[in-house]
Amino acid sequence: MVNSGSTAGSSRPRTAAALKPGGVSLSPEHYLRIILHRKWWVLGIFAVISAGTAVYSYRLPDIFTSDTLILVDPQKVPESYVRSTVTGDIRNRLGTLSQQILSATRLQKIIDTLNLYPQEKKTLAREDLIGTMRRHISVAVVSDFGGSQDLQAFRVGFSGTNPRLVAQVANELASLFIEENLKAREQQATGTTEFLQNQLQETRKTLEEQESRLRDFKLKHIGEMPEQQTADLQILGQLQSQLQLESDAITRAEQQKSLTDSLIAHTAPVVEMDGSEPPKPMLNADKDGKPTTPAGKPVNQAKAQLAALLARGYTDKHPAVRKLMAQIADEEAAAKGTASAPAVVETMPAAPAELADSNSAPSTLKSAPPVVPTNNPILQSQLRQLDAEIARRRVEQQRISKQIANYQAKLEAIPVREQQIVDLVRDYEISKGHYSQLLSSLQNAETATQLEIRQKGEKFTILDPAQPAERPSSPNRSMINAGGSAVGLGLGLLLALITEFMGMSITTSEQITESTGIPVLEVIPVIQTYRDQTIQRRRLILASMSGALVAIVVSCAAFIHYYRN
Repeated sequence: MVNSGSTAGSSRPRTAAALKPGGVSLSPEHYLRIILHRKWWVLGIFAVISAGTAVYSYRLPDIFTSDTLILVDPQKVPESYVRSTVTGDIRNRLGTLSQQILSATRLQKIIDTLNLYPQEKKTLAREDLIGTMRRHISVAVVSDFGGSQDLQAFRVGFSGTNPRLVAQVANELASLFIEENLKAREQQATGTTEFLQNQLQETRKTLEEQESRLRDFKLKHIGEMPEQQTADLQILGQLQSQLQLESDAITRAEQQKSLTDSLIAHTAPVVEMDGSEPPKPMLNADKDGKPTTPAGKPVNQAKAQLAALLARGYTDKHPAVRKLMAQIADEEAAAKGTASAPAVVETMPAAPAELADSNSAPSTLKSAPPVVPTNNPILQSQLRQLDAEIARRRVEQQRISKQIANYQAKLEAIPVREQQIVDLVRDYEISKGHYSQLLSSLQNAETATQLEIRQKGEKFTILDPAQPAERPSSPNRSMINAGGSAVGLGLGLLLALITEFMGMSITTSEQITESTGIPVLEVIPVIQTYRDQTIQRRRLILASMSGALVAIVVSCAAFIHYYRN
């Protein structure tokens, strides 16, 4: 027989039979009996850890948090009228502003101005103090309720032990965000305007240089531009017409000159005399100064016809030119053969005249005027006019020919100049378009800059300023105490199970049979005496009073700590 009460309280090393795979496994009832057997272990550890956690949580300082709600106020002027030059995601700009505001210089300035962390300054380094303040600052984005990802507002918060000072720091941080945003937007708009101004000046210089090159090219090649081709063709046609007119006029003048020469050759000479001496026949001189008879006049007429043919463009191989040249050669040869006969004619009549004059008085001989043979003055004047006209028209003909050659060269150079002008005009048009685009962008940028300076663009507005908190945001003592109690209970149960598994507690008759191999005949229940019941009752009362006392002490400490702060 086995006494169940004594058996439950006994403990011995686990035998090899209990470790066999075919042994009886531990039931939940066994674990429950183990916990009841080690209940003082569990309760003691639970009470100690819970009390320690409560003392620790109530010794923690109260942390107050204040935050400022900042609204992202959109641009006042519609973007259809003025487009802002400050672009980019507001979230990225908010991240940049956060890095600027949370810099060591700015935070150190706030710490020194508001005298933050007076106790920590004595023990912490400057870098650690700034790191502590950064951990106490929070920037949280607030989206709209429609689920859009566009930023509409954000909160800037600060945590500390002094609620009034915390609220002051939160408002100071919010002011820094607003000031830095306005400054950053103004600097970006101003920087954009300055950049566009510099680009516009460089583009203007380039455009002026291209305009100068284009102007110089057009002035250098006047008449060779593609748009002047029609005018050049018209002028060329007019010049060709004038050249033809001049050629016709020269031909007519040469014909008139030939006719005049013929008239002069066949007209009797005019002798001016004051006496009765008969007129002498008029003699002409050839190129060598020798006198010629009127028979040489056809030579001049043939020469005039030859000059007219050569002026028209005939060459020496033309039949008509050859015929005239042969005729001139024959007549000149005939004229040289009869050169001595006129001299006889000129001197022969002189003898009777001299004889007659010798018989006359000397005074009469001295007073006789010399005989001067002359041609017809009217024809000579016409001949001189015709020579002058022919010379003038030949000069004009040469001038027109030069102009024609000049315009023909211009027309031939037009395709080359067209390609050159296309390159110049293309570069000029590109620069002109770029200049116009920059000018328009500069005007928009200047308007956008004024928009930012007058604070009519997108800006941050404090919607809800920070107020001193009336209750601390941390620590959450209830959660800390609950966590400590849970940890204490779990640790007590774990220790109770570990101590039990280090030995072997027999709680059932099957375990006795399994361990010893001896069958159990009967199980005797626990027989409690009056003394046992009294002791058990006292333990229960003592445990209850201890638990109540611990609860009262903890409650009083929490109450006193709360109202003291």
